[in-house]
Amino acid sequence: GPAIGAAELAVMKPTAIIINAARGGVVDEQALDAALRARRLRAAALDVLVEEPPQASHPLPSNPYVTLSPHNAGLTEECAMRMAVAAAQNILDCRDGRLNPALIVNARDIGLA
Repeated sequence: GPAIGAAELAVMKPTAIIINAARGGVVDEQALDAALRARRLRAAALDVLVEEPPQASHPLPSNPYVTLSPHNAGLTEECAMRMAVAAAQNILDCRDGRLNPALIVNARDIGLA
């Protein structure tokens, strides 16, 4: 389940502001919406949701205590450069037998995990 669910939200101060720019699903979106609307939390700023774009019926886009931004940090020139360098380094590491198996999505399928 989510790392921040209804139980975690319930123990936060009413002045708390939730910020999630990590991954969708880290925060229980329904519980967050309910806590904000009940004024048990001050606000939320989210760069990610479980489903992007959200369905029209999703409650958070219409929540007056939520600021949403598109999850687009990977679209910056700096990020594109870092991804290109990391990809090239991974190719070299693989060729030299030094690639970290944790970086391979299907490592178990190809006998590396």
